[in-house]
Amino acid sequence: MLQKLQKKCQISLPTSALLSFSALILGTQNPATALVNNQASQVNLVSISTEKFTNKQPNLVAINDIYWSPQRDFEIMMPGELVSRETDKLGSLSTATQTAYMIAYKDMPAEVDSLSTQQIRQLLQSAMRENIASEGKVVKSSNLVIDKYPGLELVVQNSDGSLGQYQAFMVKGRIYFLGAITSDELTTETVNFFDSFGVYPDRIRSSH
Repeated sequence: MLQKLQKKCQISLPTSALLSFSALILGTQNPATALVNNQASQVNLVSISTEKFTNKQPNLVAINDIYWSPQRDFEIMMPGELVSRETDKLGSLSTATQTAYMIAYKDMPAEVDSLSTQQIRQLLQSAMRENIASEGKVVKSSNLVIDKYPGLELVVQNSDGSLGQYQAFMVKGRIYFLGAITSDELTTETVNFFDSFGVYPDRIRSSH
């Protein structure tokens, strides 16, 4: 059953979002310019609804701001300036550190609820390595826990020298994925990004 779920997870993770997010950074000499130009070229093609993700403090300018998800099941501080805002993912760019950030979430099949903590971590490991580490070298892999729910962190050194740090958590059948990619080095800003993630399991209304 775990192998079948791994395949489902690989498909169900926001793969296209992760690949496009990575592509904005990997293989470019100026990731800030690449990310900004890419978003600018799509601004007239994508309708951004402010009713999806909401600012925790709506009167502040959306720089280093804290955002709630639509169900208010998690909050996150997005460093720099928000450049992508969709129903199930957020992306921001910090030009100060040349780092792009992303958070995305996805509901998994109902079978996930019967998995053990070890099996969930195997599932996360397989999905993350397949989706984000296939072209790079995993230099660090760590088990994480958030509010008693299992998670995993990977630090990936890409072939072009860029560095990515990624975390994934499975909370009541919902995968949360957080990522940071930089052409330089990971800084305290990145630490603060991951530390700012807070989840509220009682508010999760899964689609499965």
